Amino acid sequence: MRRSVLALSLAFLIPAQALAQAGDMSCADYLTADAQMAAAMSAADKAALQADKQAAAIDAKMRAYCKANPKASSSEAAMKAMQ
Repeated sequence: MRRSVLALSLAFLIPAQALAQAGDMSCADYLTADAQMAAAMSAADKAALQADKQAAAIDAKMRAYCKANPKASSSEAAMKAMQ
């Protein structure tokens, strides 16, 4: 349980940290930060993130929106993903 909470925290920490430093980042920047975070995660952490079906679905929707709209803001993508 602790490992999944830690992994989930890390999943949102890196993009959130970048967002706090740069204001609202573009979707292109979000996808770059997301790819860097995914590359740094262990297989166990990735599996823990995917175990939370709701978070995984929102993450997938956000990535899909950002790929289709790279100039959109990441906050717009997050709002669309949560609808």
